[in-house]
Amino acid sequence: MDNRAIYTSLKTGKRIYLRPIRPQDSLRIRDTIANLSEQSRYYRFFSGMKKVPEPVLQRLVAVDGVNHLAWGALDLGEHDLPAIGVIRVVRDPESGVAELAIATLDAFHNTGLARILMAVIICDCLQAGIDTMQANVLAENKKARALFKTFGGVCTHSDGAYLTYTLDVAKMDALIHGVDIPEAVSDVFHAFDRFNAYKPRLAG
Repeated sequence: MDNRAIYTSLKTGKRIYLRPIRPQDSLRIRDTIANLSEQSRYYRFFSGMKKVPEPVLQRLVAVDGVNHLAWGALDLGEHDLPAIGVIRVVRDPESGVAELAIATLDAFHNTGLARILMAVIICDCLQAGIDTMQANVLAENKKARALFKTFGGVCTHSDGAYLTYTLDVAKMDALIHGVDIPEAVSDVFHAFDRFNAYKPRLAG
């Protein structure tokens, strides 16, 4: 089991706990999707479905740490640690390009959570050897488009309603290190430094 853990705080001061998604998180992910607003579900899944089909849910938690990376942000202020945001990439073994998807509960928009999750997935992709991400987004989803542009995303395909942004992971890493780094993002970097330092001891 991947036991990496990151503790930090949002802009609001709320404490959160970040860790990789596990197979036993299926109920937690189901509840998170149900708690998204209809618009947020539509933006994330291109569908307003409130209940995710079981096969889809199982794919969402089938994380292997190589071609499928996923992290959840859990609310430490609640006894059952609900997931308030999830980010994932799924790499195509042939092309090497990983599809990126991110969703946060509506109550946590504009709290810095999306940027924290992006920092986590950038660090994890660098470790996993993922060089390029692509994100499919609805043209009307202005917040997601702005987020991807902030990280150097370039629109490489458009059919009107849907856009595809391509992101270079090394460029994303340089951009997020090249700004006034929020304390929460700094917590992510420090945590991955610890994870990397611990690897040789695990192997030895």
